[in-house]
Amino acid sequence: MATMVEATTRGQAPAEATTTATPWYRDQRRLIGGVVLAVLLLGLVIWAVWTSGRRKEEFAAQRLNQARAAAEAGNLPLASSELQRLIETYRGTDAATEAVITLNQVRMINGQGELAAVGLQEFLGQNPPEKYRAPAYGLLATALENAKRPAEAAEAFRNASKSADLDYLKARYLIDAGRAYRSAGKAAEAQAAYREVIQKHPDAPSVTEAKVRLAELTDGKM
Repeated sequence: MATMVEATTRGQAPAEATTTATPWYRDQRRLIGGVVLAVLLLGLVIWAVWTSGRRKEEFAAQRLNQARAAAEAGNLPLASSELQRLIETYRGTDAATEAVITLNQVRMINGQGELAAVGLQEFLGQNPPEKYRAPAYGLLATALENAKRPAEAAEAFRNASKSADLDYLKARYLIDAGRAYRSAGKAAEAQAAYREVIQKHPDAPSVTEAKVRLAELTDGKM
């Protein structure tokens, strides 16, 4: 009897093992299915983020146009308020970055040059995208020049020239830098700015003015 029970028990063991083991190909299918599902979910998340970002950019651009329209209509307080709200609500969008520059333009028109200078210095201190640096430096230089700070204005104009990507703009900012240097009593720096226009930007429309200004400073000795 013991031998028969023992034999029966031994005979049942492989059957139990067979029912509990999972074939290798079923595990592989589950693994592949899980990977595909994860990829699909990731794609959906990326698509949702991209769509949300695009809509945010569109809304911000609409608000920027509205604020600019208010400024053009002469309603500077409304334009300023709308621009500030846009910058806070849609931070990180291109429209919000442009709004910073536009807001400080409005401040300058409104006689708030010092406030504009502070705002632009803070903006530039945040290392904005390259395409916004030249106009921001140029506007800052104008604000500083209006505030009777010509030496600082000249340096800002020089930075605007370095940041500009068009030849005629580089030359124009250097001409402005030369004027500011002259106002600050820095004749050597002014001459250097005018010479840079003549030597590095000979085809720019401003080259004639650079030659005239340089001749004024050197008694005709170029």
